[in-house]
Amino acid sequence: MLFLIHCTQVADGAAIREAHYDAHRAYLKASPVDIKLAGPMVADDGEARIGSVFIVDVPDRAAAEAFAAGDPFAQNGLFETVSVTRFLDITRGKPAFGPAKE
Repeated sequence: MLFLIHCTQVADGAAIREAHYDAHRAYLKASPVDIKLAGPMVADDGEARIGSVFIVDVPDRAAAEAFAAGDPFAQNGLFETVSVTRFLDITRGKPAFGPAKE
């Protein structure tokens, strides 16, 4: 099952993100969870990090929630909110509309 994990960062989270970035990356790399998509959300300036998004393929909601809770970013207070929502990939990994971009 696919789940979208949407995490919004606390307003003063840059120092937390920086302090725990290496642990966060190691957690993602070592995780048995099938991470389909992951990355930071950024402000309109394209630079300032304001949260994170993941799409994971896991057996159930409990596994998605456990994955989110185990992230060092979450464990160290980076996220103000974390929402876990079922996600349906109607595109099956292909461009949704129009021709594929190269």
